[in-house]
Amino acid sequence: MLLFRFMAVAQEQLGLRLENYAGVSGISLNPASNLTNPLRWDLNLVGAGAFFENNYVFIKGTSTLDLLKNAENLEFMLSEDAVGNEAEQVRLVDFRNDGSNRFLSVGNFVAGPSLVVRINENHSAGIYTGFRVAASALDISDNFSYYVYDEKPLFDPFQVGAFKVALMSWSEIGVNYALRIPTDAGFMGMGINVKKLTGYEAAYLENTATWTHTKLPNDNVSVGGVNGRYGLTTSNLKNNDYGAERNGSGFGFDLGFLYVVQENDESYKWRFGASILDIGSIRFDKNAQTHVVNNPNTFQLNLRDFDDFELPGEGEALLLHFSEQALGNPTASLRGDNFKMALPTAISMQADYNVNDQLFLNGLLVHPVPIGPVSPGRQPLLAFTPRFEHRWFSASIPVSLLNWRKTNLGLAARLGFLVIGSDNIGSIFGKSDYSGTDIYAALKLNPFDLGWGLFKGRGVGNGKERRGSKKKVRCYNF
Repeated sequence: MLLFRFMAVAQEQLGLRLENYAGVSGISLNPASNLTNPLRWDLNLVGAGAFFENNYVFIKGTSTLDLLKNAENLEFMLSEDAVGNEAEQVRLVDFRNDGSNRFLSVGNFVAGPSLVVRINENHSAGIYTGFRVAASALDISDNFSYYVYDEKPLFDPFQVGAFKVALMSWSEIGVNYALRIPTDAGFMGMGINVKKLTGYEAAYLENTATWTHTKLPNDNVSVGGVNGRYGLTTSNLKNNDYGAERNGSGFGFDLGFLYVVQENDESYKWRFGASILDIGSIRFDKNAQTHVVNNPNTFQLNLRDFDDFELPGEGEALLLHFSEQALGNPTASLRGDNFKMALPTAISMQADYNVNDQLFLNGLLVHPVPIGPVSPGRQPLLAFTPRFEHRWFSASIPVSLLNWRKTNLGLAARLGFLVIGSDNIGSIFGKSDYSGTDIYAALKLNPFDLGWGLFKGRGVGNGKERRGSKKKVRCYNF
């Protein structure tokens, strides 16, 4: 209950990042990806995306469009409290009860003005800006699932194992460079993103051991053997008006590698990629608190007491109250005024097969790699994406397996300079058990010809697109 009161806040936007024309959007998945872009330059004007998924709670029979369309009149009711045919504006809320540990994953982004340029055949460079929000709750014990916990008898202790919860928002300004190295079969590519990070809000909670938890009457609980830590920024715990404030800074980088097998000088048959993403961290040293609760003894918490605090304005008072109940002193848990959080580091493997220069088949694996301090972790993602790709139009249909549990079907399209899509299209339009959604869009500008010569830039070296002709053959040098 305490965790999710604080968290009232990634899929990888595959339709935006996989194609050869992705330009600046693609370098966040592999910094070397722009080396296969047929166009000389790509300018992102603005882009945004939102993703969340969980396996704890869901809303019956609804979709993202349904919720948005009826947002002003909607009412929510627990499914167990429903008595019959509810009013049209009522949506029923229910909870998963399948024996799994619980997770929550959130990944939102806003992409600002960004530019990537092919300098010549062997070099690509760019600059990009963006704002990101990431949150995760991982390995939450099934004992806290709604029905499991509700049905547990009083005075019957159970064990709660280690888990992590993290939330972070930050902006980044980055530079990109990629190098192409010719080979007998095609070429290799190496790329790097280096980014300056500005941290805004952050919070984390980490249980590092196993505690004994017992339900007691009147919403009391008994807790024994707690060994955990938590930290948060407090700039928005003083009143109920949210305002972004810079509370930390740091650096990060991404590394990418490509191996491209070409049919001829104009196209490739295979493109293999590997990358490690979001290496780095942010130190929050302004409006920050670090707390440690290490109590081998047993203590009681009255959960009803925490309902008396109005959040976020009384958030600091709630922390003092928790410390007093857990450690017997309202300030005993406070250990410092700064903390460090890592970026959601992950490794990614990509394979792209060119069927006929306009039809491609892509395989992708993204897997989290916990490095350094606590972080909002990515969820594992395995995806297969067929796509049609043309200079002025593309369409892709990602089929993805998220967290090795949930299969999603996506749909994305690019028409000229506009890209829009979802890696979970069913959550947008189809009415079903709604546990998450995904949507993204971007507005770009890249080479076009109005006869003025100002915006030309198709291809590298010869003024033409590098793909689309199979008449040329490789000439050998003796």
